[in-house]
Amino acid sequence: MKIAVIGAGAMGGLYGAYLSRKNDVYMIDVNEKTVNSINNNGILIYEKEHDKTEVFKVPAFTDSSSLDTMDLVILFVKNLYTLSALKNNLNLFNDSTLAISLQNGAGNDGDLEKFIKKENILIGTTEHSCSILDNNKISHNQNGFTNIGMISHNDTILKNIQKSFEACNLKTVVYENIQEIIWNKLFINMALNATTAILNCKIGYLGENKHASELVRNILSEAVDVAIVDGTHFDKNEVITRVEKYINEDLKNAITSMNQDVLNKRLTEIDHINGAVSTLGKAYKIPTPYNDCIIHIIHSIEGLYKH
Repeated sequence: MKIAVIGAGAMGGLYGAYLSRKNDVYMIDVNEKTVNSINNNGILIYEKEHDKTEVFKVPAFTDSSSLDTMDLVILFVKNLYTLSALKNNLNLFNDSTLAISLQNGAGNDGDLEKFIKKENILIGTTEHSCSILDNNKISHNQNGFTNIGMISHNDTILKNIQKSFEACNLKTVVYENIQEIIWNKLFINMALNATTAILNCKIGYLGENKHASELVRNILSEAVDVAIVDGTHFDKNEVITRVEKYINEDLKNAITSMNQDVLNKRLTEIDHINGAVSTLGKAYKIPTPYNDCIIHIIHSIEGLYKH
C-alpha cells in the first residue's frame, strides 16, 4: 500500500517506521528539523524491551504537494491541528483513499468527515507507549494493540487494514462497536491529563491526595453519565476502579503528555478530551461542571504563555 502518515511525532514515527517494512510510506510534518533529520538519518526506533535500536529509511516531507494520492492516510497530529492538516494535504486523497485517526480524545471522526466521506473513515486507539528522544529518534517503551473500527462498519476494509498492520508487527483488533474503546481511552485521558497538567504532578499524586482523588471521580462520573446517554453503557464504579488502578499502579510514576505540553508552553488537546464530554453534555442537557471548569483552567493556563 501507499501510506502517508501526517504527524511525525513519537507515535506517528513508530507507525510510519513499522509500516514501511512492507509498504511505501511517506512521513509528513510541518517541523522542518524533524523532516530533515528523518531524511538524513532515517527514523530510529529504540526498542526498550530488547534494548536495541533499528533504523528505518522513510522519506519525509513538509510539503506533500509533490506526492500522488494514497491508499491510506494516518492522522497522528494533535487533534487541534486536524482540520489544517487535512486541508493542507487534500492532494493525498481520492475517492478510494482511506483515512484513519488514532489520535487522542473523541470527535476526531467528525473532523475527518468535513473532508472525507464517512465510508472511508476509520477511527481507533493505540495501546503502544512511545516518547521522543530526538528529532528522528523514538523510544518504544511498551508494546500494545491497535484497536480499529468504523462508524460505517465495513468488515472487508477493516480486515484488510488489520492484515496489513499485522504483517508489519502491529497487532490489531477490529471492533464492531469502536465507540466503547474510544470512551475507555477517553476516561483515562480526561481523568489524568488535565488534572496533572494543572497540578504539575506525576499521575500517582492523584491517588495520594484526597482532593485530587475526588476531582478525578467527579470528572469520570460526569463522563459516564454522558457516555450512557450517547449510547454506550458503562458501570460507573467499574470505570472509576479501572482508572484508579492506572493512577495507583500502572502509571503511578508517569508524566502525562498534557503536563509536558503545559511545561513547554504548547497548546493542548483539552477540547477533544474533557471538551468532548462537555460538548456532548450540552447537546444532551447533562450538566458537566467539573469538566467545564477543567477546560476553562487549562485554556487560562495556555493564555499565560503570551505573558
